[in-house]
Amino acid sequence: MYINWDVTIRFDPNSVLPSTQHGIPVPSYGNYGGPNYSAGEEGGRTPEFGTADYLAHPPKDDLDQLFYAHDLVYQHLRDGTATVLQTFDADAKLLEGMYALTQSEPALFANDPEALLYEGFATLGILGKIETTPGESEYLQTTLPPAEQQLFAAAAIQSFETGLTETPGNESRSLHGALHVFEAHFGDLLLA
Repeated sequence: MYINWDVTIRFDPNSVLPSTQHGIPVPSYGNYGGPNYSAGEEGGRTPEFGTADYLAHPPKDDLDQLFYAHDLVYQHLRDGTATVLQTFDADAKLLEGMYALTQSEPALFANDPEALLYEGFATLGILGKIETTPGESEYLQTTLPPAEQQLFAAAAIQSFETGLTETPGNESRSLHGALHVFEAHFGDLLLA
């Protein structure tokens, strides 16, 4: 319901990094879900809670609220008021929040398979980011141990596959290819 299929960025399947021209298209979600997507636009600035800009672009649902909180920490990093370690913590909190949301609010996802699809995709993306960002995996060993990451990955794959099956239309086909990319790059993490 809140996937923006027409607002897409791309990522290079060879490096799993954002790509400006070629690669697998990735839709955004709500007002805050997706790399380089905030306040309802690509390259948008994440507003502080309660400001006029925030009220004009509130999170669309509980999943989008998690994305907003994550984006705000990254905005603070860009503004010089947060540290890289705080972004690592934000990645862990996003993963924990998405997992908790799928466990505690099945009605949200039962009524919106696109949310389930996007949650699975976002979880796999953040796990991939943690594994490829220098120092992040090591930093998170105590707060987000490998066993917990594997639990999140297994749940995300289930969410992703269920969301793919239940999402109508052809839009989700590009994300199907993304699952294979994650398997190729992070199979050890996903299958451990």
